[in-house]
Amino acid sequence: MVAIIKCRDYEYDYLKTLEQLHQSRGHEWEWTVTRPRDLWPKGRHLLLIATPDSYGQFTITRLGRSSRGKRAADQEQQLRVTQVRALRRPLPLQQLLDGLPSRLQRHLVEEGQQTKGTGEAIRALLIELRPELGTVVNAIEGATDPWDFGSSRAGQELALQRDATLAATRMAGFRAPRLAEWDPPAEELYDDTMPPLFLDLLGGAASGQEPSDMAGTYSQELPADADMLSDQPALEDHLVNHDTRTMLGWLSDETNHVAWREFREYDRTLLVVNANRTPAERLLGCDIIFYNVSRNSLVLVQYKKLDAERGGFYYPNSDRNLAKELFRMGSLDRYAKMHAGVGGEQRLDASPSWIKLCHPRSVLPHTNEMIHGMYFSRRQFESLRDDARLKDGRNGAVRFGFKNVPGYLDNTLFARLVETGQIGTTGTSTDLVRQQVIRSFRGQRNLVLAALGGKEPPQAQRNAQRREGR
Repeated sequence: MVAIIKCRDYEYDYLKTLEQLHQSRGHEWEWTVTRPRDLWPKGRHLLLIATPDSYGQFTITRLGRSSRGKRAADQEQQLRVTQVRALRRPLPLQQLLDGLPSRLQRHLVEEGQQTKGTGEAIRALLIELRPELGTVVNAIEGATDPWDFGSSRAGQELALQRDATLAATRMAGFRAPRLAEWDPPAEELYDDTMPPLFLDLLGGAASGQEPSDMAGTYSQELPADADMLSDQPALEDHLVNHDTRTMLGWLSDETNHVAWREFREYDRTLLVVNANRTPAERLLGCDIIFYNVSRNSLVLVQYKKLDAERGGFYYPNSDRNLAKELFRMGSLDRYAKMHAGVGGEQRLDASPSWIKLCHPRSVLPHTNEMIHGMYFSRRQFESLRDDARLKDGRNGAVRFGFKNVPGYLDNTLFARLVETGQIGTTGTSTDLVRQQVIRSFRGQRNLVLAALGGKEPPQAQRNAQRREGR
């Protein structure tokens, strides 16, 4: 995204003071201004900073990156500007804007956030007029700042939901690069309200491998959209579309706080939903429900947190909710085994229920980095509770930690096993998926639900994808 800001005289003086103070020492610094909120509806942008020359004409003298800060007043928005870089050859703002195609002129905003198409055209024209800025623009757009939410319980829940969303896309074998480009909430998070949805904090995109908003997500059914799955074979079209309508019905029965995104890669479509309905102070964690429509396969992952970010442990005997959660997971595993059928696909483990133990986080990076954690099948987890090596806590208390667990799956290995169909149920019905969705809500948990449909990509494409660094 691209935005333009026109500096007032006193703002320009302050900006120059900051530059002289910090850049001489080689320090990164931040410039804060306020602007009308309606001009900055979303967060991070490549910012063109225009300052008045001696004749009062605005000239682009600097580039930077802007993000939303806290609300400054009823109609004002605080903007945080970082990565400020001065142009060796300033560019008159009007010269840049006059060079845009006439079809984009009517979408142009003289100051504030530009539309996606207009912003892309401004960026391209800027580099055309000043080719030396290509490297600068790439550096600014690639820079990341972490989001520090401290000890907020709502922030912790958002971190789990984000991690579960990343996990779902990796289980599908998707890269989904736009997941790294999210807009942290500008307001302080309160634990007596529902935490925000990670997918709601993403910038919208409309094509290819990027996520797009899906209209009508708060109604019982999706509107007809002939292009939504136009690249899918007829059978997968039918299955995914039917599944989407069904899932939206389940969710709208339980909550109206739902965010959907669609990802497409090769001949497959991944639909991901984030949903919750409970204040953060009463939430018990997060569930991933990953449903592979083509393979009729289900994987459910339940999150549990260690008690410290470094060197922490999880004490199962101190978790008052664990017994009923394991009962729920055991029931799911038995149901799946009974309905697997004779002709089901072969798996290393055909049980759907998994547990992820992960570090709590107080800082969330603006990248697609997942939370470091340990994955266990339900049966492995229950077996480890009786393992003498884990009875090394105070007075012989059982505890799970990186220091004493003899073996586990990490993020990469677990996602790869799901992607290749080595773990997960066979012959799963949509009714079973529905049951687990409802149970997640009744258990007061965040929910990340993903449905994958379509043909597997050719092996050559999969290998090329991995070489690109997925």
